[in-house]
Amino acid sequence: MYYLYSIFIYSFILISKSTDIEPFQVYSPSLCGISSIKAIDSDGISFLLVFSGSTDIKSYSSNMMIYDYYAVQYSSTSDYPNDRSYYGMAYSTEYYDDFKLINAIVFGGLGANGVQGDFWMYFSDYDFWYELDIYLPESAYNFAYTSYYDQNQNLTRIFVVGGINNLNEYVQSANEFVIENEEINWLNDYVECTTKGLAGSQLIYSDNSLYLFSGYSYNESVFYFNGLCKLDLTDINNPWESVDLASQFGDIIHGGSCLYENSIYYFFGSTYSASGIKYSDKIYKLKLDQVDKGWEEINFKCPDGEICARDSFGYACFNNEVTIIGGKTALGVTNSMFSIEIDKITGENQLSEIEFPNPRAFASLTQSSTKLLLFGGINKEKIFNDLWQFEYNSENKLGSWTALSTLGSSPEPRYGHAAATQGIFTIIIGGTTYDKRILSDIWLLNSLSNTWTNIIPSETSSSKIPSLTRSCAMFDLPKFYFLGGKSLSGSNFDLWEYDLSTNKLTNLIKSNTLYTGTHGHACQLIKEKNQSFIYSFYGLKNDMNDLFCGIRRINITDKNNIIVDIIKEKPDKMQCRGNFAFSYNGMSMLIIGGEVFPDFVMKDIWMINFTDTYGEKMESSLYETLSGSSMLAFSDQVFVFSGYHDGSFSVNSDLSSSLYLTSIKGNQNCGFGYNKTNEICEPCSESTYKPTYDGICLLCPPGTSHNLQAATDISQCTPCPKGKYYDKTGTNQCINCPIDFICPAGSAEPLNISVIKSEQQSQPKNFIQPSMGYSMTILGSVFGFSILIFIMIFSSALFTKVVFSVYELYKADHIIPRGETSYKEDKTKISFFGGFFSGLAIIVIIFNFALFIVNYIYKDEDETRSLVPMVSLVQEHDYVNNHLVLEVYMYSYRDECMATPHFTSSFFNLTYAYFDEKSIGEESVACTHVIDVDFNKLFTTGASIDLSFFSYTSDISLTISGKSGNPGAKSSYTQTLTPTDNFVFKGLDPSIFSFNIMPSYYNYKGFFGEVSESIGFRVSSFVSPISGSIKSLENIYLSAGFNIKIEFIMSESGMTTYRFHQIDPISLIILMLASVPGLIGLFRSILIAFEKFYYKCKKIPIGVEGTSAKEQYNKLAQGHNSAETDHDMPEKNRDKI
Repeated sequence: MYYLYSIFIYSFILISKSTDIEPFQVYSPSLCGISSIKAIDSDGISFLLVFSGSTDIKSYSSNMMIYDYYAVQYSSTSDYPNDRSYYGMAYSTEYYDDFKLINAIVFGGLGANGVQGDFWMYFSDYDFWYELDIYLPESAYNFAYTSYYDQNQNLTRIFVVGGINNLNEYVQSANEFVIENEEINWLNDYVECTTKGLAGSQLIYSDNSLYLFSGYSYNESVFYFNGLCKLDLTDINNPWESVDLASQFGDIIHGGSCLYENSIYYFFGSTYSASGIKYSDKIYKLKLDQVDKGWEEINFKCPDGEICARDSFGYACFNNEVTIIGGKTALGVTNSMFSIEIDKITGENQLSEIEFPNPRAFASLTQSSTKLLLFGGINKEKIFNDLWQFEYNSENKLGSWTALSTLGSSPEPRYGHAAATQGIFTIIIGGTTYDKRILSDIWLLNSLSNTWTNIIPSETSSSKIPSLTRSCAMFDLPKFYFLGGKSLSGSNFDLWEYDLSTNKLTNLIKSNTLYTGTHGHACQLIKEKNQSFIYSFYGLKNDMNDLFCGIRRINITDKNNIIVDIIKEKPDKMQCRGNFAFSYNGMSMLIIGGEVFPDFVMKDIWMINFTDTYGEKMESSLYETLSGSSMLAFSDQVFVFSGYHDGSFSVNSDLSSSLYLTSIKGNQNCGFGYNKTNEICEPCSESTYKPTYDGICLLCPPGTSHNLQAATDISQCTPCPKGKYYDKTGTNQCINCPIDFICPAGSAEPLNISVIKSEQQSQPKNFIQPSMGYSMTILGSVFGFSILIFIMIFSSALFTKVVFSVYELYKADHIIPRGETSYKEDKTKISFFGGFFSGLAIIVIIFNFALFIVNYIYKDEDETRSLVPMVSLVQEHDYVNNHLVLEVYMYSYRDECMATPHFTSSFFNLTYAYFDEKSIGEESVACTHVIDVDFNKLFTTGASIDLSFFSYTSDISLTISGKSGNPGAKSSYTQTLTPTDNFVFKGLDPSIFSFNIMPSYYNYKGFFGEVSESIGFRVSSFVSPISGSIKSLENIYLSAGFNIKIEFIMSESGMTTYRFHQIDPISLIILMLASVPGLIGLFRSILIAFEKFYYKCKKIPIGVEGTSAKEQYNKLAQGHNSAETDHDMPEKNRDKI
């Protein structure tokens, strides 16, 4: 992997360093198997050089890295040594009349191309590599080496001992290399002293002698060299001598060593053991004037936060300081750097090990609360699609990088893309990828769920996504805009609008000769005084980087009449430029760095006021020149990351590894998401947000919350999920709903379960003859009671007896005792029996009439219903002025209920009737909207109503009602719909409710045959409701509202109802009167029977004399025998007969 870093070399600084803004953080890659040197340039500025090194077992960093206190850069040359590790590195100095050049020499090593033996010289002042005509006798790596510069002869002498060659054998030789003369001198075989060939050893030059120590070899087992070998260089033929040591530092290899004040210091390293590699954090000292005493351990405390136990690190000895960089630790390869003052043996951190994104240019940087999101970019031949988050802490002014893992598909690698963020949503548009292919895609990132979504316009959209790079994007949820950019046909000034709620892409402005096309420009959407403006700043006009220096304003308030005007032809003071970094801080557009191709790169910071009174103000400059940087203004800070140091003039241009975080003077407010308290910008707390440059932090809407700091938009206020509600008086969090209550999504409080409407219907009841119930019981009871009362009164009241007996009904029908006059003949004669039975007969007649009436009331009316073809009803009856009522009820609607929904229909005449807010809690209302639906003809299919609401809900209850045709009876049906858990209704696709409408006809025949008619409809469900677009709670702000579609399906059948009386009142009266004689006759029979029974019991003869059967028999018998016996019968016997 090729990394590209950049720094501004001090010899080229044009402005005093004291006025420059220093980097907030500097990054270097994690490397091991490296070497380094430290030197001072002609301006007296020290720097550290590190070449290549291993990033892992198979990968290497490339080219030369230059470190100083403020930044890290890489050489931008394209011709440089092969990548490698475990090489040698020395420095050489070239003296001239008034200055000197510090050069680095790299030689040998192990790389992807095998073991190397070449020598290269790097001219640091000119960033130039030159391959020397000198080579190691055996290509080798992991050798011991040292060097010194012979000032008397102006020669650089490098000594190399041992190592491992390309046959994996230990090199037995030792050599001296004179760089300027490109000559090699053979030294005596060091193995005579060490007994074995060595790798991982240390070599020190002091006082014309070489000291060899440490190292190892392996042949079935590890051999550690713990001795000390010395070579006197006064005679090149001198042999290596073994030096006896009273004490040794053990089996430690791959450390580092320096010479200081005639003592050798050995740092850290590692050793092999049965359990693996063990790393050392010890420092040992060997005094060369008392060498026989051996090594002594030095008391040393590792700097805080560092891991000193490491090996294969780079080290640079410079005067009394040694700089340690990289290496392997127990935790893996590191990129930390620290220094040790040898005379004090104290350490100081210089570069802490941190996770850090690779330096890059033309990446995007956006803000989501306290988090800054970095995406994409280019670094030489590497194009990125990684996503990084920088978490900023305003209290201690610190921050840290984290590489984010995302869900789902991700955008392909790109740079020069347009990006914008609002709340938790970041939009990425186009850009350039490999093979300079310009992309035509749009991606949306949800920073809460770290989910990418590929945005594709709907099939009904009039436009497709254009291929664009270096465009400029702006967010205005649920819409975003992008302006200008470069396509295959060149730069343009097209303005595009994308509506996320409808997935519709619209080209608002098409380029023409009036509008100069630009790419790499700045832009900002400003809303003021009920108008919307887009401002465009500067930019590049073509591939030759010709500059456009004006500021344009686009009025998009009326999308059908967009006005473009130039408000500034060119800057007043600021140098016009391209490839600058920009960001809007709520008050001014900030411009940082940039370049004028192909002449120079800038590092200045400008504030451009453009909305009211135009003004330009220059702030302090960056430490280094930058173009193609990523920049963001937030809080009272400005954040700048990486970019080209030498300009984007070449693919191999230097890239900065610096991160700048600085305050801008003159900020009266803290910007989006931050609030000023005691002159300090503090982030808005949890469940608040601040969408403006000035003002205060606002509370999230009821029922929503977040746990973020510095929220900038209402879209970061996420509704409490279903089953939870926002506890504003206690925890200020979403907590569980109490038992026996409900908490729909976005609840500000628990709700009584009674607020839920169930699916239900109300229809005219089928006719059933009413039950008489207790009517007969009551009537019978009254009847019996009346009889009883009559008997009691008749028995006790003489007057009653007399009255009823005088006016009785049966005077001519009494049985008369013999010898008495009949009632008919004797008008003064009365019978209590007749009076009694007459009273009973009257009571029975009255109650018989009552029985007729009761039966008439309960049993006389009847009804028949039948289904008939709908066509026949239409033919026979006029269905005009039809009326239905549509009622939408929601107990979880999250908007003002008084906001009238938008409604349309191509068939019905709709009239908004009213809304009703019913309080269902301290902060909650159930919202009902009522719409009158009128139509003058029946329909077959395609009749529907479309409703649009402006927020979201997690319940919909929809009722259609109307006259059923039956007088006083309505027909209604209620359908309900709820989404899946933690989703709400929001989005373009409507939820569909389908109702069946059946025409009905009602006919009523009254008491006297008069007929009344009415028509209506029977409403029922056609199919179950179908859910429309739903959104997860964090995505509700991507849509403007939700839609409902009500479909009406006319039934092919109609219903007829006929209700009538079986008998009319006149006939009833006749029947009642006709029953009277029978009842009277009945009681006559009862009276006669009673009187007969009574007289018989009393043995009173009844009837006219001679009318009995006995008397008639005797009479006839007497008449037959009278002639024979009459004169013989005594008189007394005749009298008896």
